[in-house]
Amino acid sequence: MLGRKGGADRIWLQSDDGARLSALREQTTDQARALGARQLSNTVHAFAKLDLRGPAWVCLWQDIERAVLARVSRFNAKDLSNTAWAFATAGRSSPAHFDAIAKESVRRVDSFDAQGLSNTVWAFATLGHAAPALFNAIGRESARRVRELNPQDLSNMAWAFAKAGHAAPALFDAIGEESARRVRELYPQDMSSMVWAFAKAGHAAPVLFDAIGRESACRVRKLNPQNLTNKAWAFATVGHAAPALFDPIGKESAKRVRELNPRDLYNMAWAFAKAGHAAPALFVAIGKQSAWQMRKFPERGLSNMAWAFATLGHAAPALFDAIGREAAGQVRELK
Repeated sequence: MLGRKGGADRIWLQSDDGARLSALREQTTDQARALGARQLSNTVHAFAKLDLRGPAWVCLWQDIERAVLARVSRFNAKDLSNTAWAFATAGRSSPAHFDAIAKESVRRVDSFDAQGLSNTVWAFATLGHAAPALFNAIGRESARRVRELNPQDLSNMAWAFAKAGHAAPALFDAIGEESARRVRELYPQDMSSMVWAFAKAGHAAPVLFDAIGRESACRVRKLNPQNLTNKAWAFATVGHAAPALFDPIGKESAKRVRELNPRDLYNMAWAFAKAGHAAPALFVAIGKQSAWQMRKFPERGLSNMAWAFATLGHAAPALFDAIGREAAGQVRELK
C-alpha cells in the first residue's frame, strides 16, 4: 500500500526523513529476517518508491539487503525484477546482491514478464553493474517477445543495453522495427532516449530514425532541454539527415537557451555543426549564453564549442575570447 502513495501523500510521508514511518521502520527492521520472499520484495519496492534512504533508514536497508541475499534463491521472476529495480532506484549498489540477482534471473528469464525484463536491465545499467550473462539472456528473450514490450519498455530496454555497452544486434533490430511501427505511441522523451541509445550503440536504424524524425518535428515543445540536445546529438552522431527536425529543434533551443546547461550547450552546437545544419539564431544564442559560463566547461566542451562555430563559419568574437582565456589555463590538460 505504501508504494502506491503519490503526490501530496508521498511528500508528507517523505518529510523529516520519513519520521512518520519510524514505527514501521523499527517493526520492519525487527522482522526483516522473518519476511517471506514476496513480502521482502514488496517491502523493498515500497520503500524505494517512497525514496526513503536518509540516515535514519541506513540500518533498515542493510537488514533488508542481508535478508534478500539469504532468500534470493526463493524469489520468483517478479520478485527478482522488483528487487533489482528497487535497489537501483534507492541507489543501493551492493555487488554481492546484484551478482546473486543476476544469477537467479538468468535461470528464470523465460518467466519474466515484459516489464520485468526491461526493469531488470534498467536497474543493472543504472548502477553500472556488469552482468554479461544476464544481458545476453534478456537480450535473446526480449528480441523474441519484443511485441509484448510497451513503448516505455522499448525505450528503457534500448537505453539500458546502450548504457551498459552491451552489444545486442538482434535485439536492436527487433526494437528498431517495432518502435518504427508504433512510433506514434512513443512519448517525446521515449523518442529522445531511443535515438540516443541507437546512436550510443552505433546501431544503424534508418527506418526508425526517419519515423522518429517525422513524428518529433511537431512535438519539440514537449521536450526538456536534455531531450532536445540528445535528439540532435543522436541524429548527428549516426549521420542521419533530418533538416525538418533540426529546424524546429534549433528554433526551440534558441528560445530556451538559458535552460541549457554547459554540456547541453556544447553538445547542441557540436550536433548542428556535425550535421552541417546552419542555425544562425541558435548559434547567436549559444554564443552569448556560453561566453559567461565558460569556466564551467571541461576541456572537451571548449574544443567542441570552438570546432562547431568554426565548422559552420559562425563568427563569435566574445565567445572565442572566452574560450581562449579558459583554454590557456587548461592547455596542459587538452589531448
